[in-house]
Amino acid sequence: LTQSIHRLEKEIGAKLFTQKGKYLELTTDGKALLPLALKILELWKKAKNPQIRMTLKPTLTIGMYDNAALRLAKLVQQNTSSEHYSLEFIIDKSTSLLRNLQLGSIDIAITVISKKYTTTKDIRCLATFQEELLPVSSKQFHKIPLPQIPFILYNQESNTRDYIDEIFTTNSLKPTIYAESTSTTFMKELAILGCGITLLPANFVKQELLTGLLKKQSLPLKWKRLFGIFIQKDSQLADNNLIYEMIKILKSP
Repeated sequence: LTQSIHRLEKEIGAKLFTQKGKYLELTTDGKALLPLALKILELWKKAKNPQIRMTLKPTLTIGMYDNAALRLAKLVQQNTSSEHYSLEFIIDKSTSLLRNLQLGSIDIAITVISKKYTTTKDIRCLATFQEELLPVSSKQFHKIPLPQIPFILYNQESNTRDYIDEIFTTNSLKPTIYAESTSTTFMKELAILGCGITLLPANFVKQELLTGLLKKQSLPLKWKRLFGIFIQKDSQLADNNLIYEMIKILKSP
């Protein structure tokens, strides 16, 4: 096993494990390569199955952040049984999706675009879109000074939080933060309970606004974020009809 690990590390050109007493732990490079390694093992398992080989079609893997997945769910469902390819899709954080796209473990990434970092040269952006974040809560906060309003925000490691913080900073405001989360569903539930104002895409809270569970707040600030569709630079997917359909849906209000 030790010799196999050494051969693998030599072939890849990176240290993948560190010794911790009797145990091995993955290094940063090892953790980064793990999704790709699992994909390789999955494909190798399929390659050894003769029944799968007889009906094998290319698998197109689309990674999306949560709200893009919500908007594109119907389209993905309609295309899962294409005669040209098998379609699978995963929901994850934008930063993870771009990393997996670079590794080649996914074919398309739809992510919130980071304000801090630029994409690498081997990644191509096919289209970008703006998405408004509505301030919503079950309670009305218009009579409370904005710095005193409790906010329920995306956590500080998310790309969306950078867009939100920029608006506060530009207007020389420091928000009162009631809660931070990676779960938009949890943020919405807290807003329904009246714990504060959260900032979410219009389509994500459409039903709650219609039924009165949430109310759009009248605030002097407006929040938006930028997201895009990314593929590898040498990918042939730019002319795929599915991409055109995605762009059409994501451009719609």
